[in-house]
Amino acid sequence: MLEYIFFNKKTCHLFEKSAISSGITPIIDCADDCFTVRLPEDLDEVILEKLEDYYDELMDMDRSLAEQQDDSTDNIHAAGINIRLKDGRYVYASVSPELLNKVMQSISTDELNTLVCAITEAVEDPDENSLCQR
Repeated sequence: MLEYIFFNKKTCHLFEKSAISSGITPIIDCADDCFTVRLPEDLDEVILEKLEDYYDELMDMDRSLAEQQDDSTDNIHAAGINIRLKDGRYVYASVSPELLNKVMQSISTDELNTLVCAITEAVEDPDENSLCQR
């Protein structure tokens, strides 16, 4: 399953409606003040790209809504990154809210996902060769 994380119910609902209008039945979970939308992995590439682009837009909206609620991170007690392991399990990596906020101001969610996937892959399947030998 593909997972999309939201920190605001409104943006989660908008993404859910977009998935449904594309003929997809999403699975919605709410835990730890975040909303997870799960979609099947065997989606049509065109639909998946459309949903990914919309997710990026909604993440920007999610950030804006969070900033409107409180311009500081004083009220945010926890933040995390959802990571998919090669055995199919999903785990959360705890990250300080301040650090994650700085990262998300500098790079896109796609870039963060690429970075996290590379680190996860390197930890699960270590390659001890130097970079120039790979």
